[in-house]
Amino acid sequence: MKGDFGRKSRPWVVVAWAVALLTPVGAVALPLTSLKDQGLDAAFGSYAPRGDCAREPRITLDETGFTFRADGRMLQSRRFERAFSYMGPSYEGISAVFFPFPVSNSNFGPVIMIVNADEKPGLIRLEADVAPGQRLDPFHGALTRAAPYLRCGGAAKAPPSRPADKAPSAPARASAPPDWGNLSSFVDDYSANIALFGAGPIAAAIRAQLGGKTTALQKNLSVATPLKRQGSAFYLSGNAPHQGGMEQAYVLLDTSRRAVQVGLWERGKLSVYSPPGRRLAPPADIQTLLNNSPPEDAVAAPGTPWEVVPVQRRPPMAYVDVAASPNIKSFSLFCDNGRPMISMLLNRPSTRPSVTVTWNFARGLVNIPMSRGNGEGTFWQANLTGSPLLPTLLRQSGPVYLRINGQMEGEASLVGASAAVRTALGSCQRF
Repeated sequence: MKGDFGRKSRPWVVVAWAVALLTPVGAVALPLTSLKDQGLDAAFGSYAPRGDCAREPRITLDETGFTFRADGRMLQSRRFERAFSYMGPSYEGISAVFFPFPVSNSNFGPVIMIVNADEKPGLIRLEADVAPGQRLDPFHGALTRAAPYLRCGGAAKAPPSRPADKAPSAPARASAPPDWGNLSSFVDDYSANIALFGAGPIAAAIRAQLGGKTTALQKNLSVATPLKRQGSAFYLSGNAPHQGGMEQAYVLLDTSRRAVQVGLWERGKLSVYSPPGRRLAPPADIQTLLNNSPPEDAVAAPGTPWEVVPVQRRPPMAYVDVAASPNIKSFSLFCDNGRPMISMLLNRPSTRPSVTVTWNFARGLVNIPMSRGNGEGTFWQANLTGSPLLPTLLRQSGPVYLRINGQMEGEASLVGASAAVRTALGSCQRF
């Protein structure tokens, strides 16, 4: 994102053709602003751990939506998403699945909420839905840790026996598969009959464009929103479950050129399969996804080992590429005038005067405040004298997950870190 470090989280998460056309368990999410006429009146009431509403966290359901109380805060969720097909297309039970904290049309938020969980009236479960290495904020963390929630004063009455609520019916239309002439009839449609990867000229064009990567595309469009349109461009995007930013994709269809373009992220690295000639211009939603996701020159997770890089007339530096990051390219550690220093190279500028980079190790966090090192805002540096980062790099293993000002920024390998850091900083740091 130009001039900032914003990011999608889950990223994740924008798609534009129906989910069910991808996998049987894709999540068709319907935006809602109330619980009226959702068949959940019997579940209305207040819920708390062990059904004790004198305690917090506490959840209240009523016609207007959800109210959450936790960590000393109260939040009324008046816009949320209902995931109709989360349990599968043939599910007919009483459980209802929601994304109660959506961030945007392309990010369903960090929490999944199941009302009447386990087919039990009066039971609510909350589950974290974040990428590997990402942690919930204190409010969402308090809510999920306290689950399950029981209805205060006893269980809700079981709803009358009837067919389960279904996603809104698709507009009536011909049963023909999507082609270049009928795409507009699929806009905003959650139907499972679009058959994006089945028969028809568009399905054939996608297979021709991707070849052996078609299966990966299907997997990376498992969480979906409906087809969208901007002019002659029809588009969708999405991600594999719990893999926003790492395993995700978009599909862009231009009816004026009868052309297909696919962006496919695998292990946090983008590959673009574009039509002959020039690439298709991304619509605004897809451009936002691109701005908030790892670029084409990103390193795929889990990254590469640390290296010792010679520097002319100076001690060497320890260097590591950052994997699957929207913004960070690499880190370098080196000695400068007897001080241990760290530099960070970004792939796009930021206008902020300072940032905090969080290194999320398996056994704790290390925060490094960094200052701008060039006018473009792509080079940042900090003095590591007294910082816990250096001893932590020497004794930790596995990947370290990274953030800038709280936003997820991929990961770095720790393979070879200890040897590289000792070699590069031996003249300015006592180990």
